[in-house]
Amino acid sequence: MTLPTTGPEAVAFANRIIDAQSFSTLIGARFEDITPGHATLRVPLRDDLKQHHGFAHGGLMSTMADISLTFMGASVLGPNVLTSEFKINFVRPGTGETLISRASVVGATRRQAVTRCDIYAVQGGKEKLVATALGTIVVADVSAAGG
Repeated sequence: MTLPTTGPEAVAFANRIIDAQSFSTLIGARFEDITPGHATLRVPLRDDLKQHHGFAHGGLMSTMADISLTFMGASVLGPNVLTSEFKINFVRPGTGETLISRASVVGATRRQAVTRCDIYAVQGGKEKLVATALGTIVVADVSAAGG
């Protein structure tokens, strides 16, 4: 199966994958832009997604990283992929109206891809980096999803 890599077809495909994952739909994750080697994921920062200090919960940002990193791996490896590992650094508390993850492929072989994403909090149209993640995505023996 070949994944669409750019434009409305790629965004629609990616969002069908999101729609098949109840946890991803629970947080309101939506891909909004995909070009070869890059993807943008958006999540509205609702009160129920914040931790007790009123900041974006670390689990929310980790979920965004996992979704973004894995999708970027799939863009170069095909749809049968899983996250092998990822590391996330929280740079500052996430506050604002929405969170945006911008992901890219660092490098890939036939069986694995190293991907990264930066997560920004958006307030009044201004973005601030709140987290950055690096992950390894691997080809897995699983059924293709979304297609």
